[in-house]
Amino acid sequence: MSTERFGDSIDWREILNRLEALATSELGRSRLRALSALGTPDEAKASFTQIEQAREVLLMGQRPFAESLDLFSTWHSRLKRDAVLQTLELRDVRRFCIEALALREVLEQIDRAHRGPWILALLDQVMDSGPALSAIDQLMTPSGEIRADASEALHNLHRERTSQTKVLHSTLDRLVKAHDMDPVVQERFVTTREGRWVIPVKSGMQHFFPGIIHGSSQSKQTVFMEPDDVVPLNNRLRQIDVEIEEEIERLLTALSRYLKNHVLDFQSSFDALLEADVTFAKAKLAEILEAHPVQFSTDSIDLRDVRHPILVLKGANVIPNTVKLGRNRATDNHRILMLSGPNAGGKTVLLKSVGLAAQMSRCGLPICADEGSTLPFFKGLHIAVGDEQSVDAALSTFAAHIKILSDAVSYKGAEHLLLIDEICGSTDPEEGSALARSFIERYAQNGVFGVITSHLGPLKTGWTPESGVVNGSLEYNQQSGLPTYQFFLGIPGQSLALQTARRVGVDPKVIERALDYLTPEAKARHEHLRDLEAMKEELPTLRPDLFDQLDEAKVAKKKYSELISNFRRERDQWMDRTIKKTERKIDEMLDFTQVDSIFKKHERLQDVKTKLPEIVKAPPAGTITARKKIETLEDFERIYPAGSKIFVPSIGAEGLIQGKANNKGEIPIVANSMRLFLHWSQLKPAQSLTNPTQGIFRRSSGTQVTLQDTERTIDVRGKTVDEALAHLETQLDAAILNHEDRVRIVHGHGTDTLKRAIRSHLSRSAYVKKWKAAGPETGGDGVTWAELRD
Repeated sequence: MSTERFGDSIDWREILNRLEALATSELGRSRLRALSALGTPDEAKASFTQIEQAREVLLMGQRPFAESLDLFSTWHSRLKRDAVLQTLELRDVRRFCIEALALREVLEQIDRAHRGPWILALLDQVMDSGPALSAIDQLMTPSGEIRADASEALHNLHRERTSQTKVLHSTLDRLVKAHDMDPVVQERFVTTREGRWVIPVKSGMQHFFPGIIHGSSQSKQTVFMEPDDVVPLNNRLRQIDVEIEEEIERLLTALSRYLKNHVLDFQSSFDALLEADVTFAKAKLAEILEAHPVQFSTDSIDLRDVRHPILVLKGANVIPNTVKLGRNRATDNHRILMLSGPNAGGKTVLLKSVGLAAQMSRCGLPICADEGSTLPFFKGLHIAVGDEQSVDAALSTFAAHIKILSDAVSYKGAEHLLLIDEICGSTDPEEGSALARSFIERYAQNGVFGVITSHLGPLKTGWTPESGVVNGSLEYNQQSGLPTYQFFLGIPGQSLALQTARRVGVDPKVIERALDYLTPEAKARHEHLRDLEAMKEELPTLRPDLFDQLDEAKVAKKKYSELISNFRRERDQWMDRTIKKTERKIDEMLDFTQVDSIFKKHERLQDVKTKLPEIVKAPPAGTITARKKIETLEDFERIYPAGSKIFVPSIGAEGLIQGKANNKGEIPIVANSMRLFLHWSQLKPAQSLTNPTQGIFRRSSGTQVTLQDTERTIDVRGKTVDEALAHLETQLDAAILNHEDRVRIVHGHGTDTLKRAIRSHLSRSAYVKKWKAAGPETGGDGVTWAELRD
């Protein structure tokens, strides 16, 4: 099966789409889009470790963005060629330095004793970009304008230019206001032509005015003349402008040479930022899914409370199920799960849940299941889900399905997982059942793992403990006629065709007649399955006491956890009071000591005062403790202090924590302009990302550095040519009014019609200086960058 088809079959493509949306750079999204299975279990374990370290960083509430990576290759390649960077490129370098600095500062907030290998490696890779950032800020403002005081020479030139301009304006104002100039001057104002200050003179009167003509108005009624008196001043101003341009070019050259010395550091920091962007995206997904790393085994599957991650992402009420296969006491080394049950009962969802857990784990992603889950490191996932019909290959739906089943016969060993939905279901039931049983027996002999769904009755019985195949089903309440999605291992499920017919109101005579057409074996199997269904329905009534006891135990655990939390809080308050009381006593003792010894005793006692709080207070901010599941209110308040974003499932929106919990454990939340009090256990991690870069970098520096907004992105995908050009023109108008330097146009590839129309329009636009296609890493020929005129 192709990679694309593989992704569609078990919703893997949708997982990748959600994952890449959490990256902040196009390069990061591209890498996540191409995420594939790793080579060994050790590589996957290393990935788990990195993601867990990244999750600890995210819990601190800060995640630097890496948007500057998309423009890195342009300016970096020019630096390597000794090119002189212009202000627009220096803005890109500046943004890169800011994001590198932000990443470094976030990681350095973590206590040294708790920095894992991944964090240490990033800190070693990412440069201290402060000096480069300061050098750029010395030359230009965040908006890209050269500072007038970038050098002493430039400062003096600007000052002289201001002085010369005042003298020139004074001279021109005196001329135009002179009484004897009324017959000559068209208007009493001054303007510029060709960079020189001039006076508007009436056409035909230029012969009576000593000066140089620099043009005329469109109506030919006015001639713009430079008076002889200001020619030297204009000459000097022009000379100053040339000297300013030369000084700016000298400064840009010097800065570019300085930055050239850091090309290796820039490349190393680029690699670190890209690695961080990708890993933070994986960590954020794991946080949203409440996912956990899996333990790899060689001969068993033990997925504890596995859930379908897409349903979790959509906020659905997901019923978790535990699936055990392989060498463990419960399943007696059965590796093939024969899953049966009614339509819309959850079979395919469970099959995909197992498949996604296998795929995520071998790609190094934590899985949507509880801690302690185990899986083999599957080298092969072989899937027959959905319609594989191919007109080109002259394959019907059934033929394509059989081809996949036949190919799977060659796979052997526990490193392979088969996921087959409705095996041999689209042909004659008798022949299909015989063929399916033969295939399943061969798969079991080959020792592969598999989850196979079917409605075929003969496949629900006849499996011996030695066959390697075990039945399973999802519960269906016959009274309500609704599925409960609860998985039962060892019990086959009914397809419930006749029961469904009764439920939807089919004439009872038709149903009775249908029963007459069943073979004796089918009737016996039907009765047998009915008995099993009755037993399944008795299970909920046989286990109420157990569930009640479990609920009581959970309530008691929560109660005692909160009591412990309150005790710790009161203990800390008592210790704080004791410390302050002790400090006061120490100060009193200092007052009574002899002057000769006061300084020595003071030094010793101050050491005591300083160290006392460290003995009893919590670790400083940024200290990473061992990661554990949030089980108490104290854990929740430590991870999500006031001001943190949180997801509120009951309203499907994010909110902001406003303070500490009340005595009932309810947290004050503001969400959608509503103030809510919700129990802490009902709240989930926030799903959105916030760029904290501006608020966290260079706090220790006296230099104020600010971030500019990112370039305007104009997305015209899915529009007609006329709609796209109209939208493009509107956005270009807005960009020019906002004095923006550059826009990014996303048009995609398609049939090239839209792309050609867009680029043809840009070539004719008065707004656009030049355009170019994006690099292969940032969208390739499906994205166009347009540089705007000043």
